Amino acid sequence: MSYPLISIVTASYNQGHFIEETINSVLDQHYPNLEYIIIDGGSTDNSVEIIQKYASQLKYWISEKDNGQANGINKGLKYCSGEIFNWLNSDDYLTPGSLVKIAAAFEDQSVQMVAGTVRNFSSTAETIIANRNLSAAGLMCWKPGVQFMQPGAWMRRELVNRCGGIDEEFHYAFDWDLYIRYLYHFPSVMEIPDLLANFRLHDLSKTQLMNYRFVIEEQRIIEKISLLPDYGGLKKTCRYKLQKADWTAFLSKQSKSQESFFQKCMAVVQKLPLYKKVSFSRQTAGAIKAFWQHKQI
Repeated sequence: MSYPLISIVTASYNQGHFIEETINSVLDQHYPNLEYIIIDGGSTDNSVEIIQKYASQLKYWISEKDNGQANGINKGLKYCSGEIFNWLNSDDYLTPGSLVKIAAAFEDQSVQMVAGTVRNFSSTAETIIANRNLSAAGLMCWKPGVQFMQPGAWMRRELVNRCGGIDEEFHYAFDWDLYIRYLYHFPSVMEIPDLLANFRLHDLSKTQLMNYRFVIEEQRIIEKISLLPDYGGLKKTCRYKLQKADWTAFLSKQSKSQESFFQKCMAVVQKLPLYKKVSFSRQTAGAIKAFWQHKQI
């Protein structure tokens, strides 16, 4: 097989507890055509000392203040020249042999993304998640059967740039935004069964600490995509998602109000026609049931 150049970026800040395992998981792949870039955001722990140990094996590294993870990955992307690209969080690590399997899948020139399996793990539990049924609309709506974990979904670097790259406006769900836009224009995905990466959940990870901010950003991302001229095929999906979010917020507001059960129900009935596609649902029935139960308490 051929060994296309693979570019990997790790953006890190104060991950001295984990980053050496991340670095070793990349370098120990012994993949013959690799460029690895580390962008440290000006860490104040022992991260820089660890990175310096491996400096001779890195294409580029720097430690300086940045504007968050998305900015760090974009800074690293400027130094990438590989055909295949992904980033690896500084608290995650690759499974041995992953890069050879990824490269083999990309030998088919029609393939625009290679989607493998990721192990989510914490100190108490683990879950295996296979990237499956990935499409722009499917990912946006989290349609049944869709599974997505960023470290297991690898892209062609040139296509990342062509779809606009990583939007630094977002600090939490920027990967979700990128992959929706990428899949819209480049939908050819090869699913492989191999375990490619390990995604660590711990008390200081953004996924654990800031889950609500992901939800807020996802709403903003949908609003953004709905206005972009190059994504006309997603506008219907965007409208549905935005209506769904508005309806959910309305039901939540009603559930917290001090109005009577009758008044809450009348407010829902009056709004139903305005939200036809999302309001006639089990969610609405469940909310009305909750109104009644609250009244009974």
